[in-house]
Amino acid sequence: MKICFYNVTASFIQGGLETYCWEAGRALARRGHRVSIVAGLGGEPRHQEVELLRFAFRREQLWPDLGTRFRRLMERLSFARHTLAHLVHAGYDAVVVNKPFDFPILWQARRRGLAAQTLFRSGGTEFYFGDRQFAGSIDHWLSTSRYNAAQVEARYGRRVEVVHNGVDVDQFKPLARSAQLRQRLGLPEGARVLASVGRLVGWKGLRVILELLPQLPQDVHYLVAGEGPDEARLRAQAARLGLGARVHFCGRIVHDELPQVLAQADLLLQPSMGEESFGITLVEAMACALPVLASRQGGMTEIVLPGVTGELLPPGEVEAWRASIAQLLAQPDRMRALGAAGRERVVAEFTWAANAARLEQLLQERR
Repeated sequence: MKICFYNVTASFIQGGLETYCWEAGRALARRGHRVSIVAGLGGEPRHQEVELLRFAFRREQLWPDLGTRFRRLMERLSFARHTLAHLVHAGYDAVVVNKPFDFPILWQARRRGLAAQTLFRSGGTEFYFGDRQFAGSIDHWLSTSRYNAAQVEARYGRRVEVVHNGVDVDQFKPLARSAQLRQRLGLPEGARVLASVGRLVGWKGLRVILELLPQLPQDVHYLVAGEGPDEARLRAQAARLGLGARVHFCGRIVHDELPQVLAQADLLLQPSMGEESFGITLVEAMACALPVLASRQGGMTEIVLPGVTGELLPPGEVEAWRASIAQLLAQPDRMRALGAAGRERVVAEFTWAANAARLEQLLQERR
């Protein structure tokens, strides 16, 4: 089959949604399909097995500030102006979208003769006024978690199947620590390292970890991998708390290098204050045999098994997070056991190969 993953940000943002497009796409390519990603101008291909096609668009920040959803919808509509003819005439057998913002382009493409099956793989709730009008353009409804599936079902009245995101367990696996990499990241040789990976935005809750860090032993450091609009605020908070030598902002990490970076950490933290429909970073860390602590909300409750692969904690409660981190750091044998169990869980339930096989099955059933 000729399959298109249609997502404007897949070429220039390193988030969970973009990772899904590239990794599910590569897994499908390895199953013999011809896979293209249709994305905005910018960035480079992550995998040679997947074709990257780039089109012009107007970024969301350039639209009037009438709310984030308005801006994102307008960004997608500006992208659609340049991609509509391609979608209609490229001969795709299937087109995969991830946001309701892309329903209008599918609706319009259908009217112009698009014959491909369409699949909405949801990972959030970015609904907007009028989105239901275009829902008839979707053939298959999927979600990353049962939690998110219920939200989508309530919105559109469609049955939604859960197909978990995955990880490449041959790439994300336990690796030896590197003294050279630790030095490059600014980590002292004997430091115990907490790590968070993802976009630096307020709802990710990283301020909670900075607030509790002064109450942990001096050899405990915090590695922050990612970039985003909250970086300056987080750096200022770290400086204000006297944590300049213990907090390490390493910026955006190329996805292929992430396993090596995770290998330098002892514990992965995801203290999100806002809704997480899945939590791909947790799965990647678990695949690397890291124990994980995550907020008790959203789809993350379907990933972390409390007391088995890590713990689920109340969002924003600094003392609860401090106590759990301190307890685990004092029990290295337990941390190793949690990490090993996490790796086993990912290999059994969260792989891109399994994700791609289910997508292929769904598409072939309707051919």
